[in-house]
Amino acid sequence: MIDSAIDRGAVLVSRCLLGVPCRYHGKTHRMGKRIGRPALIERLRKKYRIIDICPECDAGLPTPRPPTQIVNGRWICDGRDVTAVFMEGANIALAVADREGCRRAYLLRGSPACDRDIGMCGQLLQKHGIKVIVV
Repeated sequence: MIDSAIDRGAVLVSRCLLGVPCRYHGKTHRMGKRIGRPALIERLRKKYRIIDICPECDAGLPTPRPPTQIVNGRWICDGRDVTAVFMEGANIALAVADREGCRRAYLLRGSPACDRDIGMCGQLLQKHGIKVIVV
């Protein structure tokens, strides 16, 4: 008999969307509203094995940390260029996606790491054929 838990595909999900306080400010809220959509996460859990990632934390950035801005194509945190750290986190996420066979990623909208339009991780995953859904 095949175990359905093993049979399910895997999907990457931003750790903060799972309620882990790993965002730069160490909170699970943005502008007074809770991050994540519990109903969406529950639907994903029923369909996939959820593989949680946080490119910033996985690359070694602490929580809390100063916010990061993208300035002239560089990721700047507290006056320091952290572009290489963000790239390391994106590469870690890609390696995890490859290892786990993930073809989709649910990532935080507006994040300088995760967003598919501005985030280094979201862009890298898309470049490698992974569908990035921003939440």
